[in-house]
Amino acid sequence: MEGETLSQLIYRLEDNLDSDLSSKATPVDKTLPEWYAAIAALESLLLSTVDLSPGEKIGGLVLSLPTSVIRSQTLLNQLQLGIFTSKQFKTHFLPACEKSKPTTLPDSILELPIKPYDHLSREPFCLVITPKFSLILLCGEAGFQFSFNPRLVEEVWLRLKRNLVSVQSEHLTLLENLVEKLGFTTPDYQIVVNFSRQLLQNIPNFTNSIPKAVTIPSQKKETATIDLDVQLLQALTHEVRTPLTTIRTLTQLLLKRIKPGPEISKHLEVIEQECTAQINRMELIFRAAQLKTTTQPQQPLHLVPISLEQVLQESIPRWQQQAQRRQISLEVSLPHKLPAVVSDPAVLDQMLTNLIEQFTRNLPAGGHIQVEVSTAGNQLKLRFQTNSATQNNFFKSLGKLLIFQPETGNLCLNPNATKNLFRSLGGRLTVRQRQGRGEVLTIFLPLIH
Repeated sequence: MEGETLSQLIYRLEDNLDSDLSSKATPVDKTLPEWYAAIAALESLLLSTVDLSPGEKIGGLVLSLPTSVIRSQTLLNQLQLGIFTSKQFKTHFLPACEKSKPTTLPDSILELPIKPYDHLSREPFCLVITPKFSLILLCGEAGFQFSFNPRLVEEVWLRLKRNLVSVQSEHLTLLENLVEKLGFTTPDYQIVVNFSRQLLQNIPNFTNSIPKAVTIPSQKKETATIDLDVQLLQALTHEVRTPLTTIRTLTQLLLKRIKPGPEISKHLEVIEQECTAQINRMELIFRAAQLKTTTQPQQPLHLVPISLEQVLQESIPRWQQQAQRRQISLEVSLPHKLPAVVSDPAVLDQMLTNLIEQFTRNLPAGGHIQVEVSTAGNQLKLRFQTNSATQNNFFKSLGKLLIFQPETGNLCLNPNATKNLFRSLGGRLTVRQRQGRGEVLTIFLPLIH
């Protein structure tokens, strides 16, 4: 299908490759800040992951259109760059960090011809292949998109390769050999998280750098920023969840089929539990982002009568495992009979498990968590409290939904976003700090009348 744009190619491959990339058209005023922010985030990611030691070894390949997205001289010395040239692009698609007028290409950068009528020339893109990750950035008709999915990146490369074959490019053999050497790698999840965090942090820097012809109207800036956050967090959710789901599935297969010894089984179970915790965290972050926007279709919560006793019986063993991994003791006090409540069982389980996860991460080894369940009028009360002071870890605000702990790398929802999620469940969350004795979180859920 040589007449496809990259957006159309990605859309066609979405179902087969389990892609969550949006196919909804996005106005250019929303797309440009993301595109510029992604370029800045990419350069930062490459500087931290590419082998920058002196020598002739090529640390990666970056192909882009219509201009180079790399400005760092250090990276220019360590990467092989190629630029597809076309005269049909408007100058506002050039990276925002480019202050001077375009000059002739250095000899180290390959000039890759493209036919003016080729659909490939319609959309700015950047393809990155390194030993540690492969990535596609696209500023196209479906809005800004990015993916670390190695299969999707490979399909994009094959599309570019067909173009090089059709124009009989003299650089084709060089690029084929380099791609074969580098391969298409599934990245460590931390690489994806770091890129997405840089992307979110850079968006405000570029929102005011858009040319006047596409400036966002002032009364719509806040809504546009929220929509951008939703799109990026959706992509983040997919890019983190997909490899972790694969790891968890393979771990479960090893436990069932190979039946390893006790020591290996213990390590595999820890891997499975950690993957599940991170997957749940990403899903909660995305759900919180959905609640923040009025323009993004929201997945409705299914509030139904549920047996909290059953939810807790299934959850408490996991909570105990979470606490034991970090040498924290967990005590749960339940009444003899628990009344039914109205909530969404799947999301409630995720929320409660996430709270335990946050408690265990913030307590020093030897800490203690106490969970008490009781009734309070027409509500059920779940109280989570620590009997030891939490570690004095500094949290940094990251946008309107997230907080980040630089010392531990922990990324989670801020208290307001967490409270908003509990409100969507029909409940309420209160947080109280006790000087020198930790904190108390109390959740109220409506009882069935």
